[in-house]
Amino acid sequence: MAILYNTTRNATNILISQILAFVLLCSHLKRNILLLYPSRHPINQVPSILPRETRIFLGESCNMDDKDVEACWDAVKDVVWAEDTVFQAIQNDEAVEHTFQKHGRKLYPSPRSLWPPNQYCINIECPYVKANKNLKLQQVSELNGILYTVSMGPIAVRIYQMTCEGCKIVYHPDYFVKKDPDTNERSRHYYDATMPPGVLQVATHHFVETALSRMWRNHMLYGATSAGNCAKVYMRMHSRTACIPSEWTVQASLHSDYVYDAFKILSLLEYHHSRGTHLSVPQTIDQAYRFEAEMLRVNEEIRKHGQPEINHRCEKCVRTVVDNGKAYEIFAVICDGVTVGRPCCGVPHCKGQLKSTQDVFCIEHDAKRLICRVTGCERRIKSTTSQTCDLPDHQAAEARYRDEEKAAFQLKLRYERARRADEQANLDWDFGNTDLDTGSDAVFQAVVETGKGAKKQKSTVRAQFGRRRTHNEQLIIAPCGTILARETFYFSEAFSAVAQLVRDTFEGRRKPNHFIFDCNCILSKYVRKHIDPATRDFFEDIGLAVDVFHFKCKHSEKDTYCGSECNPYKFPELMYTTEDGKEHWYFNTSIAEQTNAWFGKYHSMCREMRAVFYEFFLNQMILMHNEDKKKELEEAGYFPTYWNM
Repeated sequence: MAILYNTTRNATNILISQILAFVLLCSHLKRNILLLYPSRHPINQVPSILPRETRIFLGESCNMDDKDVEACWDAVKDVVWAEDTVFQAIQNDEAVEHTFQKHGRKLYPSPRSLWPPNQYCINIECPYVKANKNLKLQQVSELNGILYTVSMGPIAVRIYQMTCEGCKIVYHPDYFVKKDPDTNERSRHYYDATMPPGVLQVATHHFVETALSRMWRNHMLYGATSAGNCAKVYMRMHSRTACIPSEWTVQASLHSDYVYDAFKILSLLEYHHSRGTHLSVPQTIDQAYRFEAEMLRVNEEIRKHGQPEINHRCEKCVRTVVDNGKAYEIFAVICDGVTVGRPCCGVPHCKGQLKSTQDVFCIEHDAKRLICRVTGCERRIKSTTSQTCDLPDHQAAEARYRDEEKAAFQLKLRYERARRADEQANLDWDFGNTDLDTGSDAVFQAVVETGKGAKKQKSTVRAQFGRRRTHNEQLIIAPCGTILARETFYFSEAFSAVAQLVRDTFEGRRKPNHFIFDCNCILSKYVRKHIDPATRDFFEDIGLAVDVFHFKCKHSEKDTYCGSECNPYKFPELMYTTEDGKEHWYFNTSIAEQTNAWFGKYHSMCREMRAVFYEFFLNQMILMHNEDKKKELEEAGYFPTYWNM
C-alpha cells in the first residue's frame, strides 16, 4: 500500500476489493503481458509496462482510470510475477479445494457453503419486519451435503437453513418454506430473481449447479441422452476427482431422479421468469410428485395457447407471389406422426391417468383387469395369475404369448408403428370408416390349436396382454423446421383427429395456404365431405397436397382422386423456376421426416415416463429446439418473426 500511495494521489479512493481483483486478473494475464516483450526478455523479469489492451481491460473490469492502473501495476507487479504460494492457493475453485483438503478439514470440512441469499426476513407480514426491527436471521440449521458441479465433480458442502424467529419462515439456499395461515399447508417458494439460482436442491442433502443442469438438458436435446446416462457419464468423468472426505456422512451417488428433478426445477423457473410470475410447490409431499401439479398447469397452458413459436413465420416458410399485379403471401406447413409412446390406458382412445406406468388400465377402467384380455370376450379371468378366462383357446393364446415374450419374438413389432397401405386405407374410407386405425402396438394375435384327435381345431385369437402405449406424436412443422404444434394420439392416426389438430392449432390464427400431409388423399375426402359446415369452411381455402417424396414412392397411380386432388404439381405456387428453366420445390416438404429423425430418438427415453412429465418433457424439448432454430434463421438472414393477429 505504501508503494501505491507514492505512485498516485488517488490511492485513498482505491478499494481493497479493486486491488484484489487487479492482482487476480493480472495473474491470469501473465502470458499475454509477456507477448509485448521480445523473445530475449527473461520470463522471470517483471515487465515494467503493461500492454495497451491489458490496461484497458483492467481499467474497465476493476473500475480504474489509466493512471490508477499503472500505479497499481507498479505496486503489485512483484507479487503477481513472484507466483506467491499463498496467493496461488486461492486463485480458483480447485486451488481452494486443495487448500481445504491440506489445512482445513478439521475446522472447515468443506470449502464451499450453501447459504440462503438473504440475511434478513423478506416476509412483509412478519411482525419483526412490520416493526422495522431489522434483525438478521440468526436461528440456523447445518447439514452435510453434496453439490454436483460442472468443473470439479461432486464436492462436499455445508448446507445452512435459517429460520426467522418472528414468522417462522425457513430460508433455504434456493427457496423458502412458508405456511399458509388459512390451510396450514406448507409451500416451497422459489426466490424471485431475474435469473435462476446458482444451485438447485434435488434432495434433502443433494444440490446441482444450475449450469450443470443446463448441460444435462442440452445433452437430452441434442443427443437424446437419458437422465440415467447423464448420471453415469458424469460420475465416470469425475470418479477420480471427487472431493469428498472419507468421513463425510452423505454419499456422492448421482441418481437419475436428481437429473430429472434438476430438469424440472430449471425449466419451471425459466418458465416463470419469462412471465414475471412466481414458482411455488407443495413442501409436504413426496419429491417424485412435488412438481406434478405445476407441470400439469404449464402443459395445459401450452395446450390452450400453444408454443411461443406457434405464430412463427420467416422467409423459408412464407413465399410472396405476384398474380395479376397483386402480391400474395403463401404459407405452408407439413404434418406427420412419429412414434415416441408412453404407457396409457388399455381402453382405446381413453386418456385417463394411470396410477403407475406398470398398470394396464387407468383408474376409471381398473375393473377391466379382472376381465379376459381376448378381444370381444367379457368373461372373468380364470385366476389372479392369468389374463384370460377358462376357455381353452384363450388359455392357449396366453401361453403362446408368454412363450414369445421370453423369446423376445414380438418386441420389435410391439413398439414400432405400422402404417396401412394407402390403397387399403382408401378402400376402408370408401366403405364409410372415418376413424381408421393405422396401427396398434399392444395387440397380440396367434393361431392356436385346441382339442385332441378328430376334435382338434385351429382358431385365430386376438388379445391385448401387454401394456398399451400412446400411438404417436403428431407434429405440425414449418418448412424451416420450427415445430408449431404437437399432439399425442392415443390409439390411432385417425384422420378425424388430424383434422381437429389442424383446427385447434390455426383457429383464430393465420391459417396456412397449404397443409402438406402424407395421407392427405384420405384427409381431403374427410374434410371436403364433412357433415359439419364449419369444418368444410375451415379447409375450403387450404391446399391439401401429399409431400413430394410420399406422392412418388407411396401413393398408387391407380388412385385417381389422390392424383387429381393431392398431387403437389397441382399447386404451382409451391414451385419456382430457376434461370436455367429447371423447376424446384420452394418449400422443404421433407422437413417432417428430417424432424422425425431427431424427435423419434426420444422413444427410448420416454417409454416409462408418467403422463404429466412426458408432456412437459416433450414440450420443453420443442421449446429449446425452436429457440435454437430461431437463432439459426436469424444468423442465416431469413428474418424470423410472427404473424400479426
